[in-house]
Amino acid sequence: MTQKIFKYIRIITAFFLAAVMAQAIVFNNYILAIVAVVGAVTVILASKTKVKEVLVDERIISISGRAARLTLSIFSVAGAGLTFVLMFSRQFNPDFELIGSILAYSVCAVLLLYSLLLKYYENKE
Repeated sequence: MTQKIFKYIRIITAFFLAAVMAQAIVFNNYILAIVAVVGAVTVILASKTKVKEVLVDERIISISGRAARLTLSIFSVAGAGLTFVLMFSRQFNPDFELIGSILAYSVCAVLLLYSLLLKYYENKE
């Protein structure tokens, strides 16, 4: 299978997944949604193993690493700033405090996971 055919399979799978997810949301059927996601992942992974061409090279890995670091930095700073804004705005709506706390814990969890994975990969090499 060529890379072009694999691209078309991914696009078609995404369309089918979107259609099935829309139906699952309309009918409030969570099992259908889970089955659709598992099926789409299975189709993509099965198709990916049949591709004879190189899908990822060093350049793509380097670019995606830089993009991931920048995304992490932006999310961390924006999440921390928004947390402070939400916490100080709790007098307008008490729910802002809960939302701010959840966002703060999310930022902390992402940064902790990043730190653990960074140490793991540093020690691996």
